[in-house]
Amino acid sequence: MCAICASLGMQAQDEASFTADRPGASTGPGVVGHNVIQLEQGLQYDGDGGAGTITFSNTLLRYGLFPGMELRIGGDGFLYQDDVLNNGFKAAFSGLSFGTKIQCFEGRGAIPALSVMADFSIPHTASEGFNVDHLAPSLYLLFENPVTDWFSIGYNVGAEWDGTLPSATTFAALCLGFSLTDNLGCFAESYNYFGSLGNVYAMDFGFNLMVGRKVQLDIAANVDLQHPAQSWAISCGVAWQINK
Repeated sequence: MCAICASLGMQAQDEASFTADRPGASTGPGVVGHNVIQLEQGLQYDGDGGAGTITFSNTLLRYGLFPGMELRIGGDGFLYQDDVLNNGFKAAFSGLSFGTKIQCFEGRGAIPALSVMADFSIPHTASEGFNVDHLAPSLYLLFENPVTDWFSIGYNVGAEWDGTLPSATTFAALCLGFSLTDNLGCFAESYNYFGSLGNVYAMDFGFNLMVGRKVQLDIAANVDLQHPAQSWAISCGVAWQINK
């Protein structure tokens, strides 16, 4: 899941506001407005130690079911190098995920805004070799503290299951968001995964630009702090509020 806590306009979300969950690893607590349909689409290149993986359909569709509650469906299409194909690229699909984000508290003073997000990876919707055998749930708490009109601090904690192992991987992220102008924002964040197969310590940074009132463009980069030369990525994308 790609997301950003540095949405322009750090205030609580309402029917007229715009919020995007990309780019970045963390997710802000903002929820799309009632009956709003929003498409978020990205393109990403992962270094993979020189092998290279291209995620060409990093897609998330969000729908405001009720005020303060949205439904979400997403999936990734990508190209990866397959040794069986003599290092040629092979197309694959990571499978569908379905979930919701619910706004619990808009925040007041030092008390942060809070939302809960839950997702499920749906079995047997991915390409061969990428399928999960069971529902793979993820559960996150999403917090954000606006510090000034131009600076906010966002933080996430969560747990993710992969549909195979019984134990969960723990996720934690800290995001600093900045509004540089009325239309241009940037962010820098640290995010970590703690699991039975090992830990990941990474960071990313990027920019988001509002084009009109309902379209955001973005560019970002991330790097694994333990293996920076082998594990890094660059991405770009768009978030588009379709029907408002």
